[in-house]
Amino acid sequence: MDVKVVVVDGHPIYRRGIVAALDGLDGIAAVVEAHSTDAAWERPELPEADVVILDDGLDGAFEFTRELREATGARVVICVTNADEGHVMLGIQAGAVGFLCKDTLTPETLFAAVQGAAKGAGVMAPELMSRFVEGLARVSREILEPRGLSLSRLNEREHQVLSLIARGHATREVAAELCYSERTVKNVLHDAATKLNARTRSEAVACAVREGLI
Repeated sequence: MDVKVVVVDGHPIYRRGIVAALDGLDGIAAVVEAHSTDAAWERPELPEADVVILDDGLDGAFEFTRELREATGARVVICVTNADEGHVMLGIQAGAVGFLCKDTLTPETLFAAVQGAAKGAGVMAPELMSRFVEGLARVSREILEPRGLSLSRLNEREHQVLSLIARGHATREVAAELCYSERTVKNVLHDAATKLNARTRSEAVACAVREGLI
């Protein structure tokens, strides 16, 4: 199977490195690049892509993943900058089929991931799998243990912000949608994370989704 690939990454050197690692290999039909999700939508090659390699740090990355899967059926492999189990969970919810760690990515693992994703296989870097499993175990323990504050005490504003973040919106997009300042959105996220005993906003979203709060 000759695979058509689109690489969407905001870092020009990293993006071009991925393109160079795949371009010309047997089994790779074409590789094109875009520096943002908006730029990716403008690429005429995107509707025909089999696999899209996406930087999780881009604004609206998870929303892009969801919309792309619905629009074209392309299989999305997310390159994760930090081994954060919350980001992996958000990616899974958005429809991504693969997760690679930027810090340990090699041309061989990249090619194998693209080939696997194109065939419908799930792909996850070992170090991400370990963190993801540990994160699920921790969340499960926290669900069973008493909390300092009840999960049901998320207020309406916290619910709205977490819901938009879970759908892949960036902080500035949430602020615009709810007519808040970005500082207010960050403060709301901090308060919600505190109530959920979460260390990061990704973990807070993951926990809220698991508990059916959003």
